[in-house]
Amino acid sequence: MHKIRLSLVMSAAGLLPWAGLSAQSQKAAMTNETGRLIKLQQDYQSAAAMSAQGRLVEAEAELREIVATCREVFGKEHPDTLVSRSDLAATLAEEGKYAEAEKENRAVLAIRERVLGKEHPDTLLSRNNLAATLQEQGRHAEAVREYRAVLAVRERLLGPENLDTLDCRNNLATALNDQGRHAEAEKEHRAVLALRERLLGAQHPKTLASRNNLAAVLQEQERHAEAEKEHRTVLALREKVLGEKHADVFMSCFNLALCLEAQAKYQEALVLMQRAGAGFKKSLGAGHPYTKSAEECRQRIAAEIAK
Repeated sequence: MHKIRLSLVMSAAGLLPWAGLSAQSQKAAMTNETGRLIKLQQDYQSAAAMSAQGRLVEAEAELREIVATCREVFGKEHPDTLVSRSDLAATLAEEGKYAEAEKENRAVLAIRERVLGKEHPDTLLSRNNLAATLQEQGRHAEAVREYRAVLAVRERLLGPENLDTLDCRNNLATALNDQGRHAEAEKEHRAVLALRERLLGAQHPKTLASRNNLAAVLQEQERHAEAEKEHRTVLALREKVLGEKHADVFMSCFNLALCLEAQAKYQEALVLMQRAGAGFKKSLGAGHPYTKSAEECRQRIAAEIAK
């Protein structure tokens, strides 16, 4: 799940043209501006809490107000304004509003390329986020192209074992899998998994994400027994590390249910899909694509049992 990035610079210095104001007026103006910035930071923390709790509609509304305030206080091209817009785009994507998220990511990317340069970390983050929204819309070739571009720069500047480099390599592998290039995707996922296990540990959420993604590739190749073993391991570890109500746990339930369905193990698949659907509905809402997909799968599995 997306976590809002708290990086606003809470400093009133330089925000207002103090020249020509009396000392008393300067003090009053600075006091007002400092109060406004403190309020902005509080709003950011509130939005972050909403996002973490899955209250995405509320988080979106809060972030839209933050974006408007940042534009007014800092200016349209200030790094903190762009961070707030990037966070808004990420929240839109989590809500399943992929076209809106794409539009926002493209706007932020254009400004960051011009202001920061094409190889700045924030610019590369925007390209990565854009690729993710393209992937969610089924535009896999475009997503692969964006991920490859980001990966090439990160490998050159940061090295092959940098965590940001590995994140991008993981994302590229998922896009390759979506494109049907399963052998390439499996090779990439195994390489990323080995590095994450060594650098982060076997139970780190990103390591578990790699195992989940590897299982998905195995499943696409109809290697169901191998995939089931991986999915069960990931689900158990996610429950242990993240808690039974974490969004990643519900995703593991969904993925394992699909794997079991493919093997005609319908009864267990139905229980897991019901759990995934209930979790998605509570955390993401009834209208989210994940919630709808889980319900469609639940009905299909139930129909098989009823035959």
